[in-house]
Amino acid sequence: MSDDPSDPSDPSVAGRAARFWGERHRDVVADAHDNFLNHPLIQAYVSLRAFGSLVGHLDVVAAELRSRTRPGDLVLSVGCGPATKERALAKALPDRRFVGLDIAAETIERVRAECAAEGVANLTVRLGDFNDLRLERGEFRAILGLGAIHHVERLESFWRGCAHGLAPDGCVLAQEFVGADRFQWTDAQIAAGDAALAELVPARYRVHHSRIIRTPVEEMIATDPSEAVRSSQIIATCRDAGFLIPGYAGAGCALLQPVLMYQIAEFDPRNWEDNLVLATLFRQEDRLMRDGVLGDDFAMFVAKPRG
Repeated sequence: MSDDPSDPSDPSVAGRAARFWGERHRDVVADAHDNFLNHPLIQAYVSLRAFGSLVGHLDVVAAELRSRTRPGDLVLSVGCGPATKERALAKALPDRRFVGLDIAAETIERVRAECAAEGVANLTVRLGDFNDLRLERGEFRAILGLGAIHHVERLESFWRGCAHGLAPDGCVLAQEFVGADRFQWTDAQIAAGDAALAELVPARYRVHHSRIIRTPVEEMIATDPSEAVRSSQIIATCRDAGFLIPGYAGAGCALLQPVLMYQIAEFDPRNWEDNLVLATLFRQEDRLMRDGVLGDDFAMFVAKPRG
């Protein structure tokens, strides 16, 4: 078997996931269409719920890194993909050194060329499977999970790797999907989502679905075997691995994602009728969360190994 997980001859889960993400990283339009979090009003909602202000999600990471790392420190970002976030952080913190890790070899080669062209000298990228995180002891002051940890199947191994690779006073900074494994929405999400689609979302927006239907697990695995593979267990396995979580901010979206997935492109941020529909969904999700019907499907947290 090839050491390159994106080798087309590799039939393993890692190999199939690498090929999927290599193709997806080339298709920027599809990614924007599928990712409901790309909408600026939803980004604002998440920020207000998590932080009580309109601070950018990446600005929060940069601020945490300024306070928790020192000039010259190494920062690892797992599952960096095209490294858009990592490049922004490297430019914002030029006196820190960043390492991006990704499973897709084609993407890594492209990022290296783009970083060289942009003159981003404090970011390097490596090929690797973060299910099998092999780091030097105490190598990194911080490890970032910016929407990639929910693709980790071997979470116990991942957290052990983080603990081994972190400096004694290091930390993990994560912004992650922590909802239902493989998007197998809970009964409460399905009931709330069906009601929202019927009562709050006009038909012109329902271009993909008018009901919440769980995608069959077999179909999820065939498309991307890493997608949300054990997402609901991220926090529990982190604690079980001996990490403390001194900072946690819930970001909601247990109603928004099932309702808006594959339909978010129908909402024009410059159209206030569209924005009013989204605001109505925000209000409904907030009500359901306050009533204990729904919880957080997204969270931002800080984790530190116990001394």
